[in-house]
Amino acid sequence: MPNNLQNNVIDQMETRIFEAQTARLSRVTGRTPNADFLREMYVRVKEQYVKELQKRKIRLRALDGVRMDELVSYIFYYHLFQTSHLPPEIVVKLEGDEKYREMLVRDVAVYIVINEHLNVEKISNTSPCSPEIAAYNMACSYSLFVLGSFKGKDGRMNGIGNLFKKSMLTTKGVISLLAAGNSCDAVILWRHLHELECVLIVLCTKGEDLFFRYIKHMEYFDMENNPRAEELQQRLSEECKAFGVKERNAFINYGWLEYVEGFREGFGKEYRLNFKDGLQKIAGQSARHAAYASASKILHPSAWVVAIRDDKFYKFTMFELYRSLRNIVGQIKEYVLRYQSLSDKPNECDAYARTIDGYLKMIERNNKVIAVKYANR
Repeated sequence: MPNNLQNNVIDQMETRIFEAQTARLSRVTGRTPNADFLREMYVRVKEQYVKELQKRKIRLRALDGVRMDELVSYIFYYHLFQTSHLPPEIVVKLEGDEKYREMLVRDVAVYIVINEHLNVEKISNTSPCSPEIAAYNMACSYSLFVLGSFKGKDGRMNGIGNLFKKSMLTTKGVISLLAAGNSCDAVILWRHLHELECVLIVLCTKGEDLFFRYIKHMEYFDMENNPRAEELQQRLSEECKAFGVKERNAFINYGWLEYVEGFREGFGKEYRLNFKDGLQKIAGQSARHAAYASASKILHPSAWVVAIRDDKFYKFTMFELYRSLRNIVGQIKEYVLRYQSLSDKPNECDAYARTIDGYLKMIERNNKVIAVKYANR
């Protein structure tokens, strides 16, 4: 192929990649910066990137160079960070300011070189492309797709739906940490997910009005900044007195459980206003407290963090995460059936249980492989 033709083809490919990546970033951020400005910055950053490599005497191995789409992303997000809070007329003025342009080119080129070529990569037990991570992502993405289809003014539907979405995003966060080799951090985030899992089980199974009691109780968490602070303090005192609760902080954290049938009668005997003997117990998840307690031990730097191998955290998280996902998905199935008439994807609602069960079976199958691989470690 003649050089001119070859260069022309490469230029066309680069243009398409630039346009496609800019369009994708605009879609996911809801922001549409000046394309001409970004294109000019792209050309200048690309040149400065090479100069920064030469300045630091960095010689790239095959496939180690920054990708075109990554370069576009660095520029896009740098400009978005600097300007998203500013009026449009100020943004236009900045885009024409050579000092700002020089700063953007210099900073982005340095960010790329340092972050992409001088970083120390941690050896991971897995990868975003590995089957066990991909299967979790698939289950979460599909659930979020279906949950996003519900529209309407039903307060319970919207509130519970938002909690389900948070749980799926948190699950994605856990597996992202695992894929990046941060298994210890993944355990800590799973601990948070388990608490949310217990909240969802209770809210979805312990009475129609409980969700609204829960929402009303949440007002106690930010009383200092609430214009109704005095009123809320008075209400809090009355509720504590009515339920015979002396620890205000305990009531603020778990007092909404007093409205669960059977809790008040068992308060001080079977139940307490804490996680272990309150929320976790009423959710029927007491058998998993040992796992929760283990995860709690590494919230603060301790011998556990140093003494336990990373693959142990990985295995622990994979199995506990599956138990949590299965419980949450069980509640989503009921939710999808209950509010199906308010979904703009009724066929997906019909298919949800069958489809998600298929994804869960994939996770089960992957977990069997993990159990064998790590049996003797």
